[in-house]
Amino acid sequence: MKNTDSLSDEIKQERKKALEGKSFGYKAKYYIYYYKWYAIGIVAAALLLFSLINTIRNNKEVVLGVAVVNGVFEADYEGFKNDFVSHIGLNEKQDVDIDSGYTISAGEQNSFDLQSMQKIFVRMAAGQLDIIIAPEDIFSYFADIGYMTDLRNVLPQEEIDKYDVLIGHVPDDSVEAVDNANASRHDELSGINIADFPKIKESGFFDNTDGPVYFGFVADGHNVENSIAFLEYIEQ
Repeated sequence: MKNTDSLSDEIKQERKKALEGKSFGYKAKYYIYYYKWYAIGIVAAALLLFSLINTIRNNKEVVLGVAVVNGVFEADYEGFKNDFVSHIGLNEKQDVDIDSGYTISAGEQNSFDLQSMQKIFVRMAAGQLDIIIAPEDIFSYFADIGYMTDLRNVLPQEEIDKYDVLIGHVPDDSVEAVDNANASRHDELSGINIADFPKIKESGFFDNTDGPVYFGFVADGHNVENSIAFLEYIEQ
């Protein structure tokens, strides 16, 4: 009879084989399927604790939630946030949350990738996230599972036309698409390439990234007006 450790190692090897050559999206769904409740429980508890501490300490209403994925760790996110808050003229009871604590690799997945993805999913479900900013490969994943709002639902077409836009291939039925790679899909205008926007270049958030960086409005985000103000601000 195999001992527990050898059986565990065998399971890990089988799972590794199952993921060889698979796409980023497949790997993400695989890990979420096997570990979702464990990870969701941890992330949800952490978010609840973080929210409670912030509420007690600051007693402020967060009027915009931004997730910066794979940004430069050493960048001055707090200074950037303070400048934006001053720019849009929030009062002392309001705040903006720019969270850079997300690291997701497009290749082999690990526990840190899973934690970051689950944190984003939980924050979306809790209505705490309005904007995702990420390099193209990662942003495309969120767009292609229908987590971003079509730009046409937020911005006038004449404004969209001036941007370099990412086309998301969104499933008509997101539940069916989890296990069916051939599920029917439609195109949406999911993101805006902001890699060359003045405030993004000035901030240095993505100095470690070659290629496009996309901004998108999270589906069912609650702070659309402030999200648009953020887009206008980084374009200055």
